[in-house]
Amino acid sequence: MFKKILFFILLSVVFVGCKNSKKEVKELTKADLNGFGEQQGEGEIIEINDSLVISYYSSNFNCYPNWKISRKYFNTQTPTITVNPDESFNNKEGYTVFTYTKLKEKPSLCKELTPKQKSSNTYNFETLWNTFNEQYAFFKERNVDWDAIKSKYRAKFTDKTEAFEFYLLMENMVLELNDEHSNFDVPDEFDEQWHRLQKKKGTTNYKQLVQNQLLHQYLKAPKKYNAGQLSWGLISNKISYIQLNGMDGLANYFSENDTTWDTYWEITENSDDYQKDLLEGTNKITDSIIKDIKNTKACILDLRFNGGGYDKVGLAFLSHFIDKEYTIFNKKRRFKNGYSESQTINIKPSENNYTKKVYVLTSPFTVSAAETSILASMNFPNFKRFGSNTNGAFSDIFI
Repeated sequence: MFKKILFFILLSVVFVGCKNSKKEVKELTKADLNGFGEQQGEGEIIEINDSLVISYYSSNFNCYPNWKISRKYFNTQTPTITVNPDESFNNKEGYTVFTYTKLKEKPSLCKELTPKQKSSNTYNFETLWNTFNEQYAFFKERNVDWDAIKSKYRAKFTDKTEAFEFYLLMENMVLELNDEHSNFDVPDEFDEQWHRLQKKKGTTNYKQLVQNQLLHQYLKAPKKYNAGQLSWGLISNKISYIQLNGMDGLANYFSENDTTWDTYWEITENSDDYQKDLLEGTNKITDSIIKDIKNTKACILDLRFNGGGYDKVGLAFLSHFIDKEYTIFNKKRRFKNGYSESQTINIKPSENNYTKKVYVLTSPFTVSAAETSILASMNFPNFKRFGSNTNGAFSDIFI
């Protein structure tokens, strides 16, 4: 009996000891972060110290500061950032999650550029070429020989070439990719020269003329939202038509008075959360459209003039045309010699929906977020697509 009691006591001690030996895992916050993190793709290094958070553009050629914010702002004004137990952190923009893994030390290349480097055409050329060489994912798909393009453009300048002429060459080099999501912006000091040059190339806006003609020729009493960014109406009692010309500009900022696009963009700059306003505006107006077309047997969704915007807006719009959740696609970004982890993107139906036949029209002017919407629609049995190939700018924009 004594042995049994002693055995029980020993067990109790062991169990209690085990229980007490467990350490509580502290949930980390942004205030706990310090040191350096590397984004999994897109060549960004983040430095977090006691007073500042510094972002660096990084490649095997160089690593230099891009932007800086105060540590206080980072800790209190970045709600899209969440911290993981291993001191990595995520930044969610739209439905895309950017992951930053902790580095042991600051990469040796990360430093301020010297005045000589900043003013050197050769140094700037190498920076641009190497950035694309390491980060761009579609050389093979677009049949681009990036090494040959390097040789072609390297022969066109010297360090004595005028700055504006040099920047135009770099713009032309990037345009060789024929990718709407790969842009080159000239420095601010050359804005006036650049705009004068573009003005000389100005052409009539035929897209706008065609958009308006379609509405007035085929629709009975067409309705417009936000200066025609979204228009709809009935072709007949059985067929409805929606013309969605962008996946942006749909926040409910336009008034019945004289609101212009300049005013709209001014309002966005003062908004506490523009993306929230944008999604609320998209859902509200799409609900209204569904009510107008609910008795038709089919809908034509015209995306031929849609230049893109926010992927999440396109998916919010499409959520009104499905009745169950779908996995629509996966995405990953080029990272070192491979790719980052794949992200799975889903879409859920809205409360008010139209699930009859939807016929989607496409063209080469269907770009970016409009194309991810087309890609998503390939999962929906009530959708059929007609028209020319879209533009082919599927990736997140590369500036």
